[in-house]
Amino acid sequence: MTTLSYIKRLGLAAFVLFGAASCGSLIYDHEGDCSVHYRLKFRYDMNLKFADAFAHEVKSIRLYAFDSEGGLVWQAAEQGEALAADGYSMLLDLAPGNYRLVAWCGLDGDSFSLPDAASACCPEDLHCRLGCIDGASAEISDAPVCSDSDLHPLFHGMMDVELPAADNGEYIYEMSLTKDTNVFRVVLQHLSGEDLRAQDFEFGIEDCNGWLAYDNSLLQEVPVVYRPWAVYSGEAGVGAGRAITAVRVVVAEMTVNRLFMRDWTQYRRPALVIRTAADGALVASVPIIDYALLVKGQHYRQMDDQEYLDRADQYNMTFFLDSSNHWISTAIEVLSWRVVVDNSDLNG
Repeated sequence: MTTLSYIKRLGLAAFVLFGAASCGSLIYDHEGDCSVHYRLKFRYDMNLKFADAFAHEVKSIRLYAFDSEGGLVWQAAEQGEALAADGYSMLLDLAPGNYRLVAWCGLDGDSFSLPDAASACCPEDLHCRLGCIDGASAEISDAPVCSDSDLHPLFHGMMDVELPAADNGEYIYEMSLTKDTNVFRVVLQHLSGEDLRAQDFEFGIEDCNGWLAYDNSLLQEVPVVYRPWAVYSGEAGVGAGRAITAVRVVVAEMTVNRLFMRDWTQYRRPALVIRTAADGALVASVPIIDYALLVKGQHYRQMDDQEYLDRADQYNMTFFLDSSNHWISTAIEVLSWRVVVDNSDLNG
């Protein structure tokens, strides 16, 4: 576990009467606060813009502190407008010592569930699961659960800190957050320009990533099918030169939990599956993580795959179909970068 660097700012010494006096030696009102304060700031720059978006994106915080023996000694929560204030930080009401801090942010809705943290709990008890997963069950069924809502953005952070003993001053620490949720926008378009209807297709992303451990790793393999929370028809203008033709498209939007790189010889690859609604005929089945990493391969060669998956949180994929609803090629977009791949290139 990497301990993040912190900024230490010592308070000004108070001088009264004939010389310097400690805060505890005299009582006076005009010298200000002479106690010691530990504060924690949060930063969300684990994104592809490498810019701190904490104030804009994070709406709630649950913070837990565990002592050197792994026991919960303190917890706090905050949400709302206070988090968007310039220079926001949370007061750590803790005695000097060594602590592990764990934060789950974005639990103010019902998208995710975290067990109640009792005084005797340890970090391992702070596992976070999709709200659609029955955590009370002793055994997890092989049948997939269905998540069909726009998941509330979920963030995770963890760090070890040493709070020094001091008479006065302010010690400010900073925790980096990772965003776990990802939005996929899937667009279907006929190369022939033929109209498409939203009700004619079914979409799903199949994975086993619904249950996260306290350290944001995968706790348990629970099969999940993420269904769209929005499916609709629309129009897109295509053409060459001044001749623009409006074509009908179908758009599906799905939100999934954290994407994990794994040993694919041991685990099944997560897949985006598209079928026709009438007869269940397969339109496309693609390994979603492989596709997500195609753009990374073009622009972020120096970044490892897991870091890229953690930084990217929105993916746009356009599937071009022939007149028989057979998938011909795909365009993948992340931010302003775009990669076009032929189906034949992948199936080789």
